[in-house]
Amino acid sequence: MKNILIVDDEPDIREILRYNLEKEGFNITEAVNGDDALDKVSKDLDLAILDIMMPGNDGYEVCRKIREQGNTVPIVFLTAMDREFDEVRGLEVGGDDYIRKPFSPRMLIARINAILRRVDQINSKGSRITFGDLEINTLTYIAKLDDNELHLPRKEFELLAFFMNQPNMIFSREELLSKIWEEDVFVVDRTIDVHINRIRSKLGIYKNWIETVKGVGYRFRPKI
Repeated sequence: MKNILIVDDEPDIREILRYNLEKEGFNITEAVNGDDALDKVSKDLDLAILDIMMPGNDGYEVCRKIREQGNTVPIVFLTAMDREFDEVRGLEVGGDDYIRKPFSPRMLIARINAILRRVDQINSKGSRITFGDLEINTLTYIAKLDDNELHLPRKEFELLAFFMNQPNMIFSREELLSKIWEEDVFVVDRTIDVHINRIRSKLGIYKNWIETVKGVGYRFRPKI
């Protein structure tokens, strides 16, 4: 049974989510605000649903703090806001998906199941990929450089893993978006650029292994 954390300061929203998710067989934990959520995040958690507009720590801040702890649990943002900037910001701080209120419970469950299937597929491979001093393990979601662990949010990890699985192959931004994000999740090309730049900043002297192919996209070309 998968464990899902619902974080929303509106009791009615939490009740609707709990009712529909429990019908699908999920085990539900509720949090009434950001601080409460941070206290309830655990290693056994399979997915978190975060409302953005909450008193105190909002959803963005909660997501950022979860990622700073090295936790790669999938995070779905839930919000009534409808601006491109907000969606991009949510994905940039480490979110995996973005659902607007009012939402269709059926659509929300479909999104959640799609994310969990993707995570299960990655975990089932359990592969370790190494190039020189750079190593990733897709089972544990751990990346290391010179035996030092890199703190990569889930999307940064999945991008790096995708590149390392297919070295020297060139991918357009559109291809990367379709491979790493769900097709019906709205993100823009700039999101890919932001994630690539953040990965590079953590690779140190190996940052040039991710090359920009002008007018085309990106490729991973290790110099070993």
